[in-house]
Amino acid sequence: MTITPFFIVFFIGTVNSQHRCKLDHPILGEYYSYENGLETHTSFKANGEIIRSFYRRQSGLGATAKITTVLNNEALGECYMVNWRSNSFQHVSKHHYELIYRDKEKSCYQCYQIYNRTRNILQIRRSECDEVTSFESNQMNLQDLCLTINEESEFDTLFSKTYSAEECRATIYGTFHFTYEFREGGIGICDNSISRLVSCPDPGTPFEAVNERFWMTYGYCRDLVSSIDAQPLYQCLGYWMNEKGDIFTGIANERVGTERWYDKFRCMLTRKDQPQWFAKSLFAECSRLYSPTDGPEKVIITPIIPEVPTATCFFPKNFTGEWINTANVNARTIINSTHIHEIARVNNRGWLRETYYVCQQVSREQYLVKAVTKGECFSYYICLDFKSRHHNILRYRKSKSFMSNVYDDLSKRDPLYEVCSWTSFGNDATWKYQVFVLDPPASVECPFTGMWTFKQVGQSNSLIRTRIRGGVTPRPRDHGWYITCDPRFVVSQWTMCGDQTKSMFVDREYCRQVDPYGTPIGVYEQPDYIYQCAGYWREDSRSYLITYDRDDPYVNFKCWVYERMDLFKIYLSRSAGSFCGFNQTSQSYKAEDGADLKIILEEAERIHDSCPIRYDDGRNPWQIVDEFVFYYASQSIVVSPSYYLVISIILNIF
Repeated sequence: MTITPFFIVFFIGTVNSQHRCKLDHPILGEYYSYENGLETHTSFKANGEIIRSFYRRQSGLGATAKITTVLNNEALGECYMVNWRSNSFQHVSKHHYELIYRDKEKSCYQCYQIYNRTRNILQIRRSECDEVTSFESNQMNLQDLCLTINEESEFDTLFSKTYSAEECRATIYGTFHFTYEFREGGIGICDNSISRLVSCPDPGTPFEAVNERFWMTYGYCRDLVSSIDAQPLYQCLGYWMNEKGDIFTGIANERVGTERWYDKFRCMLTRKDQPQWFAKSLFAECSRLYSPTDGPEKVIITPIIPEVPTATCFFPKNFTGEWINTANVNARTIINSTHIHEIARVNNRGWLRETYYVCQQVSREQYLVKAVTKGECFSYYICLDFKSRHHNILRYRKSKSFMSNVYDDLSKRDPLYEVCSWTSFGNDATWKYQVFVLDPPASVECPFTGMWTFKQVGQSNSLIRTRIRGGVTPRPRDHGWYITCDPRFVVSQWTMCGDQTKSMFVDREYCRQVDPYGTPIGVYEQPDYIYQCAGYWREDSRSYLITYDRDDPYVNFKCWVYERMDLFKIYLSRSAGSFCGFNQTSQSYKAEDGADLKIILEEAERIHDSCPIRYDDGRNPWQIVDEFVFYYASQSIVVSPSYYLVISIILNIF
């Protein structure tokens, strides 16, 4: 939130000042604060007068007596001079007003450093009240007065009595269960199942008032004397961030009247890297909050689903299992007969986003599901349009989300016909099916076989290099003792041969030399990479292949676009992640296409290798590969059992 000061500054230091100043926004107003154990009411008036009244709470009247406040002291003063201080090299939280305050009773001067945090909150640090004879003749005393304020001193937080609520979303948003602990009054964490924190907008509210309040339901723990049974409703008064990354938020209890300022205002502290922890003050102050885990009240929130939908239909039996959603940052997906549970990592700190898709209605291969996400406010209807499963692959499209409360009366409005209409899937011409891959996949026949040499083009850190899988040395042949190969016979080889056609074996430096007995020296080597084929298909005139590399420490699944250019050459393009980009073709290797490596395969079968070429462009991924007839170089024919079955049927007919 940007606060525009009434003195505009365009350079470093103090700019513009007024003697016998008048006050305007954002300083002008009536404020409440809790300072040194006293309730403080501060009034900044337009004519420059500043009135501060201090009250103490009357105690000793018994537990049932009404708590009252007694005037303890009152300070009358005026604004003598005000300056705006800003420095472009400092954090924005360091910018402030310097107000010279003159105490009318003590005839002394005091420096106020006023930090405008939000339109409802000011934070102030003060110097001691010193006697200064003349500012006109002794300007140095003015500078010294403000320099006496310690940069590490605590702030007094002033809450506007005529506050207006602000957006809460930057601090907290969603539905949570929480545990709480008070530092004083009994040590222990209260974990009651009914404790809820709900920070959600009311459906239909205007955009500028989307989320201005939240409520907390405190569950009572009978074993803890410090636990409470209450349900405060808080309004957000704005937030600010300091140079350490701490996020402070001012809140006001809407269920406390203006006669109880003491119980109305509170301060919260959290961080972007610790969103599940926050500390809360017990009074109208922020100075006792040191970290999200160090404050008078410590709260730990856990996201929960806003409702528990009931399943009314079933998914196909072959959908059941554990999958990886390649289009959602490798989200782990668990599917049973009625639910799809998707668990995605939202950042590098391990925070998880869990979404449940519950089956509601079925029409052909379209499934209307109700989606609920942990930590969200509402449930939504979504249509999932699945293709029939093939290999280890489930392909699907997802429609736009529709709020479920719109269809509360199903007798008047059926969501299936609206949510699953083709218009709800969007009209983007470059759409693609998203992909679930079984994790771990069962090996399937690769779409092409043969013995090939390859050349590669791509990003330097993505090239295929010589290595020992699972080892630590990068080049097995460096000072190798077990193999000696003529450099003329060293090639980069890519093979799928014999009974090992369910994986692609890649060797960056393969020795094709033979020993005196005719045995290839390279037979003793291990491939650098083994890409296990998980499934393939053809979409938008492009052939796609998903592979699984169990040795990859980051992304086990890779997507490839492959294409046969002529009888003896195949082009491959490998994706940077596990999902092929919209613009990725078989010749892509640049990041803007979503690829990082291009492979050019050239046929290199020798006479006795018995490694023929077979190529399938994925037009019919549901076809059983065993029905192919493979002809090998030895002129022997490998025929599937189904082949003999067809012949016997024909003979019986005739």
